[in-house]
Amino acid sequence: MSSTAVVPELSVVRPRTATAPELLALMARRAHAAGWVGDGFEAALLAREVAFPTGLPTPVPVALPHADPEHVRRPGLGAALLDPPVAFGEMGTTGERTVAVRLALVLLVDDPAQQVPLLARLVGVLQRPDWADGLEDVHDAAGLAERLNGLLGAVPAP
Repeated sequence: MSSTAVVPELSVVRPRTATAPELLALMARRAHAAGWVGDGFEAALLAREVAFPTGLPTPVPVALPHADPEHVRRPGLGAALLDPPVAFGEMGTTGERTVAVRLALVLLVDDPAQQVPLLARLVGVLQRPDWADGLEDVHDAAGLAERLNGLLGAVPAP
Protein backbone atom coordinates (compact mmCIF):
# COMPACT_ATOMS: atom_id res chain seq x y z
CA MET A 1 0.00 0.00 0.00
CA SER A 2 1.21 3.48 -0.80
CA SER A 3 2.43 5.48 2.16
CA THR A 4 0.09 8.24 0.96
CA ALA A 5 -3.04 6.09 1.24
CA VAL A 6 -5.62 6.80 3.93
CA VAL A 7 -6.50 3.49 5.59
CA PRO A 8 -10.14 3.05 6.71
CA GLU A 9 -9.24 0.87 9.71
CA LEU A 10 -6.98 3.68 10.97
CA SER A 11 -9.57 6.41 10.44
CA VAL A 12 -12.49 7.83 12.40
CA VAL A 13 -15.38 10.17 11.68
CA ARG A 14 -16.56 12.57 14.38
CA PRO A 15 -14.96 10.77 17.34
CA ARG A 16 -15.94 11.82 20.84
CA THR A 17 -12.63 13.40 21.76
CA ALA A 18 -12.34 16.86 23.27
CA THR A 19 -8.57 17.40 23.15
CA ALA A 20 -5.67 16.73 20.82
CA PRO A 21 -4.05 14.26 23.26
CA GLU A 22 -7.34 12.29 23.52
CA LEU A 23 -7.62 12.16 19.73
CA LEU A 24 -3.99 11.17 19.21
CA ALA A 25 -4.25 8.44 21.85
CA LEU A 26 -7.37 7.08 20.13
CA MET A 27 -5.67 7.11 16.72
CA ALA A 28 -2.48 5.54 18.08
CA ARG A 29 -4.39 2.76 19.83
CA ARG A 30 -6.30 1.95 16.64
CA ALA A 31 -3.05 1.77 14.68
CA HIS A 32 -1.42 -0.39 17.35
CA ALA A 33 -4.38 -2.78 17.61
CA ALA A 34 -4.31 -3.21 13.82
CA GLY A 35 -0.56 -3.93 13.83
CA TRP A 36 0.53 -0.80 11.97
CA VAL A 37 2.72 0.62 14.76
CA GLY A 38 4.83 -0.65 17.64
CA ASP A 39 4.33 -0.38 21.38
CA GLY A 40 6.06 3.00 21.73
CA PHE A 41 4.09 4.80 19.02
CA GLU A 42 1.42 6.37 21.24
CA ALA A 43 3.93 7.91 23.66
CA ALA A 44 6.14 9.07 20.77
CA LEU A 45 3.19 10.61 18.91
CA LEU A 46 2.00 12.50 22.00
CA ALA A 47 5.51 13.70 22.90
CA ARG A 48 6.25 14.90 19.37
CA GLU A 49 2.98 16.84 19.18
CA VAL A 50 3.86 18.67 22.41
CA ALA A 51 7.40 19.45 21.20
CA PHE A 52 6.46 20.24 17.58
CA PRO A 53 2.78 21.18 17.18
CA THR A 54 1.23 20.28 13.82
CA GLY A 55 -1.91 22.42 13.54
CA LEU A 56 -2.12 24.36 10.28
CA PRO A 57 -4.39 27.43 10.03
CA THR A 58 -5.50 26.59 6.49
CA PRO A 59 -9.00 27.61 5.30
CA VAL A 60 -10.20 24.27 6.68
CA PRO A 61 -7.76 23.79 9.57
CA VAL A 62 -5.80 20.54 9.64
CA ALA A 63 -3.16 18.82 11.75
CA LEU A 64 -0.46 16.46 10.50
CA PRO A 65 0.78 14.61 13.60
CA HIS A 66 3.44 11.92 13.31
CA ALA A 67 6.13 10.08 15.25
CA ASP A 68 9.61 8.89 14.33
CA PRO A 69 9.73 6.10 11.72
CA GLU A 70 11.23 3.60 14.17
CA HIS A 71 7.76 3.23 15.73
CA VAL A 72 5.99 2.44 12.43
CA ARG A 73 5.63 -1.10 11.07
CA ARG A 74 3.59 -0.29 7.95
CA PRO A 75 3.27 3.04 6.12
CA GLY A 76 -0.09 4.71 5.68
CA LEU A 77 -2.34 7.52 6.86
CA GLY A 78 -5.00 7.60 9.53
CA ALA A 79 -7.61 10.34 9.19
CA ALA A 80 -9.96 11.89 11.74
CA LEU A 81 -12.82 14.09 10.58
CA LEU A 82 -13.62 16.30 13.57
CA ASP A 83 -16.93 17.90 14.44
CA PRO A 84 -16.71 19.75 16.72
CA PRO A 85 -13.14 20.83 15.94
CA VAL A 86 -10.28 19.93 18.27
CA ALA A 87 -7.64 22.49 19.33
CA PHE A 88 -4.08 21.65 18.24
CA GLY A 89 -1.02 23.80 18.80
CA GLU A 90 -0.15 25.81 15.71
CA MET A 91 2.80 24.53 13.68
CA GLY A 92 5.88 26.71 14.10
CA THR A 93 4.95 27.75 17.64
CA THR A 94 5.47 26.17 21.02
CA GLY A 95 1.74 25.55 21.19
CA GLU A 96 0.73 28.87 22.75
CA ARG A 97 -1.43 29.57 19.68
CA THR A 98 -3.99 26.95 18.76
CA VAL A 99 -5.86 25.97 15.64
CA ALA A 100 -9.43 24.57 15.68
CA VAL A 101 -8.66 21.49 13.58
CA ARG A 102 -11.39 19.90 11.43
CA LEU A 103 -9.23 17.14 9.91
CA ALA A 104 -6.25 15.36 11.45
CA LEU A 105 -4.05 13.14 9.30
CA VAL A 106 -1.78 10.88 11.34
CA LEU A 107 1.26 10.07 9.20
CA LEU A 108 2.66 6.57 9.53
CA VAL A 109 6.02 6.88 7.81
CA ASP A 110 8.47 3.98 8.12
CA ASP A 111 11.18 5.47 5.85
CA PRO A 112 12.58 8.88 6.86
CA ALA A 113 13.28 9.68 3.19
CA GLN A 114 9.53 9.50 2.48
CA GLN A 115 8.43 12.05 5.08
CA VAL A 116 9.18 15.21 3.08
CA PRO A 117 7.62 13.90 -0.18
CA LEU A 118 4.51 12.84 1.74
CA LEU A 119 4.21 16.23 3.44
CA ALA A 120 4.67 17.96 0.06
CA ARG A 121 1.92 15.83 -1.44
CA LEU A 122 -0.44 16.60 1.44
CA VAL A 123 0.30 20.33 1.23
CA GLY A 124 -0.48 20.12 -2.49
CA VAL A 125 -3.94 18.80 -1.62
CA LEU A 126 -4.50 21.30 1.19
CA GLN A 127 -3.73 24.22 -1.13
CA ARG A 128 -6.55 23.28 -3.49
CA PRO A 129 -9.58 25.51 -2.85
CA ASP A 130 -12.01 22.59 -3.24
CA TRP A 131 -10.23 19.93 -1.20
CA ALA A 132 -12.77 19.94 1.66
CA ASP A 133 -15.88 19.99 -0.55
CA GLY A 134 -18.18 17.16 0.44
CA LEU A 135 -16.50 16.29 3.74
CA GLU A 136 -19.66 17.23 5.64
CA ASP A 137 -21.42 14.39 3.79
CA VAL A 138 -18.91 11.75 4.93
CA HIS A 139 -20.41 9.45 7.56
CA ASP A 140 -17.91 6.62 8.01
CA ALA A 141 -14.21 5.80 7.85
CA ALA A 142 -14.49 4.05 4.48
CA GLY A 143 -16.12 7.12 2.94
CA LEU A 144 -13.50 9.40 4.46
CA ALA A 145 -10.66 7.24 3.15
CA GLU A 146 -12.24 7.07 -0.31
CA ARG A 147 -12.69 10.85 -0.47
CA LEU A 148 -9.18 11.67 0.74
CA ASN A 149 -7.50 8.99 -1.38
CA GLY A 150 -9.25 10.39 -4.44
CA LEU A 151 -7.75 13.78 -3.65
CA LEU A 152 -4.30 12.36 -3.01
CA GLY A 153 -4.39 10.52 -6.31
CA ALA A 154 -5.22 13.77 -8.10
CA VAL A 155 -2.07 15.50 -6.88
CA PRO A 156 1.10 14.69 -8.83
CA ALA A 157 3.88 13.20 -6.77
CA PRO A 158 6.71 15.70 -6.14
